[in-house]
Amino acid sequence: MTEVLLSPLVGTILDGLKSWSLKELELAGSLKTEVASLESTLTTIQAVLQDAEEKQWKSEAIKNWLGKLKQAAYDLEAVLEDFNTEAQSRSLHTDARSQVTTFFSLRNPLLFRLDMARKFKNVREKLDAIAGEKSKFHLREGVGEAEIERNEDRQTSSLVKELEVLGRADEKEKIVSMLLCNVNHHDDLSVYAICGMGGLGKTTIAQFVFNDENVAKVFDLRGWVCVSDDFDIKRLTKAIVESFGGNSCGIQELDTLQRCLAEKLVGKQFLLVLDDVWNEYHDKWDRLKQALQCGRKGSTVIVTTRLEKVALMMATTPFYRLGCLSDDDSWSLFKQRAFGMGMNGSNANLETIGRQIVQRCGGVPLAIKAIGSILRFRSQESEWLRVKDSEIWDLEDEGSRILAVLRLSYDHLPPHMRQCFSFCSIFPKDSVMTKDELMGLWMANGFIPSRGALDLHDMGCEIFSELTWRSFFQEIKEDVDGTVTCKMHDLIHDLATSIMGQECCVIEANEGSQIPKAARHLFVYNYSSSPLKNVMDFTTLQPLQSLILHGYDINVSNLSRYISKQKYLKVLILVLIVAILLLKVRNT
Repeated sequence: MTEVLLSPLVGTILDGLKSWSLKELELAGSLKTEVASLESTLTTIQAVLQDAEEKQWKSEAIKNWLGKLKQAAYDLEAVLEDFNTEAQSRSLHTDARSQVTTFFSLRNPLLFRLDMARKFKNVREKLDAIAGEKSKFHLREGVGEAEIERNEDRQTSSLVKELEVLGRADEKEKIVSMLLCNVNHHDDLSVYAICGMGGLGKTTIAQFVFNDENVAKVFDLRGWVCVSDDFDIKRLTKAIVESFGGNSCGIQELDTLQRCLAEKLVGKQFLLVLDDVWNEYHDKWDRLKQALQCGRKGSTVIVTTRLEKVALMMATTPFYRLGCLSDDDSWSLFKQRAFGMGMNGSNANLETIGRQIVQRCGGVPLAIKAIGSILRFRSQESEWLRVKDSEIWDLEDEGSRILAVLRLSYDHLPPHMRQCFSFCSIFPKDSVMTKDELMGLWMANGFIPSRGALDLHDMGCEIFSELTWRSFFQEIKEDVDGTVTCKMHDLIHDLATSIMGQECCVIEANEGSQIPKAARHLFVYNYSSSPLKNVMDFTTLQPLQSLILHGYDINVSNLSRYISKQKYLKVLILVLIVAILLLKVRNT
């Protein structure tokens, strides 16, 4: 499940190669040649990166290729950091006396250029060798928007698979009441939107509303269309005609199709469900909506979407935000799946473990049903404990299905937003994150791209808003002083962790803590005031880019000495609590 996300890093490095520090050092000779060659190599790699990043999920060879490229890119980034450091140092040593003392050191411009040219050449040769392998994968250049495969498993229909909408009866009744109340009070087409993160049951509620007896009596026509990613007006118009019982008869022209739809709707009060909408373009929706305004007064469209921007764009009334199930409803749904007809003496002992499993699902019906199904034919306590203690991506096919549903939202993000989102796995689950701190971390690590006159802070605000609108961040709150905070749902955190793998690592500073050597962003915490016996050793790790120490008595061997030697550390946050003294040092 781990993803190799390389395009933001390559973009940052290319910007670095063109930065003021290189100009300041007056490139000449072999160094100038090596830098030009690196720019050419990286530009060639960048052209096919998006296609490679999309295809890595189906090709282990492409994923391994991207992994090798990323390691080489990190090596190049380290050389650029050395370059920047030297440029800043030289700007502070411009008097004649310092020029004499540096003549016999690597700060001598000639010696420094020779040393840098050698380092650039080594990295460039490594990149050239890896880049040369791309021809084996038949990658396309300049792929635009990410191509999201139209999977048959994502197709939905109006048929209800369950007898009752467990835990959603109140929501269903509210929406039905709203429809019936407004059906005779609106002259224009009414559009209702149901919005929420993947797996909450938006489609299920729409199905129950669609099939409600009172709703069926009110509307002359009812239709259901699964929109998904392809908001093609011609395809959708044809699907709507057929959903209302019409026959498109192989019509290919859009005008003819829309006239056919208009004839079908004239004088009729209709209900149309547009399920799983991702389109954010207002003009596309306007064109489709125009074709739907031929129905009788009270005609209604119900839209389901994960994107708040889509809900705001399409709905004519405040959209309905679907929340997570309550603890009681979550347990009832889990019992229905895991125990079948009910608990008896032989399986009642599993209730304690089952309730802990339900807590991990965080009120998301998709996860509750999937994990309950795994356990339905397993009666051994050890089997339930294994599921309870497993990461979600290790839970056989059902665990993969849960993450696949959540991952659809991630797949619709541009690369730099994917990087910003997945980096959030550096915080422990249930952490309260502040907007300003997140943006500071993104900027310090070079995750936010420059775009025209828009500064990095404004771009960071835009990224935060987009991730919020797409349900990656929840529980958004603003204090009286203007501080904005947010949290991530546990399953969304699992998604971010599964993507970043060991590159972002959260470690509890206890006896058995093991820090993966692949870690580049590290969060170490200890929220127990009991003294720790073990001493953590960071010296075996590769150079870190982010280090956050948080809590009581985190004992790191020679911490100040270790930090002083970290040339490539971009983020350092220490929140160390000793007795009643709080020491907080930030360096971003």
